[in-house]
Amino acid sequence: MEQKEKMLNASHNKAEHKEDEKLDKPSQHPQEKKDNATPVDTEDVVKPSVDLVLFDSLVNMGIDKRLATKALMCTGNKNVDTALSWIAELGADEMEALCGSSDHGSIESDECEDCEEDDDEDTYYKMVFVINTELGMGVGKVAAQVGHAALGLYRLLKEDGEKYDASVEEWEEFGERKIALKGKNSQELIELQKKAEALYLPTYLVQDAGKTQVPVGSTTVLAIFGDEEAVNEVTGKLKLL
Repeated sequence: MEQKEKMLNASHNKAEHKEDEKLDKPSQHPQEKKDNATPVDTEDVVKPSVDLVLFDSLVNMGIDKRLATKALMCTGNKNVDTALSWIAELGADEMEALCGSSDHGSIESDECEDCEEDDDEDTYYKMVFVINTELGMGVGKVAAQVGHAALGLYRLLKEDGEKYDASVEEWEEFGERKIALKGKNSQELIELQKKAEALYLPTYLVQDAGKTQVPVGSTTVLAIFGDEEAVNEVTGKLKLL
């Protein structure tokens, strides 16, 4: 009888000891649940978006889907004309890089890069030509005047190599971007030149000799060179020629 009571007391003490261990030992379930939770990839949740109406308009014009997406992202979904202007400024290599491997898939392709990150890595330069449309010049005449503007501005850049050599090298490396824009008249070209010069952008204004089509001294083309952001402050609202 005495031995039986000792066995019962030992069993009771053992049970109490286990209960004490449970109370003293912190629960592992909350931590285990946290550790086993699937991590959230913010890049999968937040994707770059484009205006679907503008996107459809560009695609209906025959623009590659990936190129349309990139253009809208980089122009802030402003409008179709702005996106087309951005596309027109691309060099051949950039165009091939954006369109060459396109599978015309989803407009939320993971391969579309954020434009702000691109801008942080490189500064892109371009040369723009604002044509005086009031003069009604023919295609050949416009081409000749743009040629004068390009050569004139390029000579100015090379003459001041210490100031412009680095930016010219960048421009040449990324395809020598050139874009022709519509100007209303001579007065607008002169005003744009003043605005560009206020931003310390090099410019060249062509005044024709008057041998063909236009009166002597006519202001035909304004050429401006500089980084995209600065040049867009001057000509960003103009339409493509």
